[in-house]
Amino acid sequence: MALHIGAAAAGDFGSYHAEPIDPRSGVSEPSIFVFPYGILVNKDGDRFTDEAPGTVDAHYERVTRRIFEQRDGIAYVILDAKHMRIPNYRLSIRTDKQPVVAGSIAALAKALDLPGDKLADTVKVYNLACRPGEFRPLEVDGLATEGLRPRKSNWALPIDEAPFHAYPIISANVFTFGGVKVDSDARVLDSDGAAIPGLYAAGEMVGMYHGTYTGATSVLKGLVFGRLAGLDATRNGRPQ
Repeated sequence: MALHIGAAAAGDFGSYHAEPIDPRSGVSEPSIFVFPYGILVNKDGDRFTDEAPGTVDAHYERVTRRIFEQRDGIAYVILDAKHMRIPNYRLSIRTDKQPVVAGSIAALAKALDLPGDKLADTVKVYNLACRPGEFRPLEVDGLATEGLRPRKSNWALPIDEAPFHAYPIISANVFTFGGVKVDSDARVLDSDGAAIPGLYAAGEMVGMYHGTYTGATSVLKGLVFGRLAGLDATRNGRPQ
């Protein structure tokens, strides 16, 4: 409606905030953020991205976009028992569904309907590329694979301790990036840069993002521009 009356568009209308979620779940935001401690494979049993380029809060969206590019838009995080010893690891798994659990990689592949030989080979090649080092799960530790493409940049431990766990992951569209243009008082601007009288925008209505979402700024954008809008509306509505 704002665009219809002449509001200027802003932000990337061709993109959205991508979040990794469990497609089996029906709850709100069943996010899976544990993938930096395992490997991600597609339906062909192949790795396709660096699972741990840095802290998950800063990098999960770019990893999720790579998941979206895979066949049928789905991937699986493969974990071994070591991930359950990471302090508070459950906080990174928000789905209400239980993991797929198996005593061997072959049995896990069968349960996920993945090619068993391929998944076994992918895990073997990954394990051989892991190098000794200090595993520090709560900080960027630089424990990377060697000679593996794509590499894993941090938290690269072999997947060799049963039981093995897996979660399916798809890309959720949390919100789109396109919106309307506003000034520093949250007033919606027209295509000439003039404020449209009485029209304000805040939160996801404000077009701001391009290419990627900056973590923790969605609610912040609503808080900041909502307050600015309220202050300006109060000033302009006060009797002179």
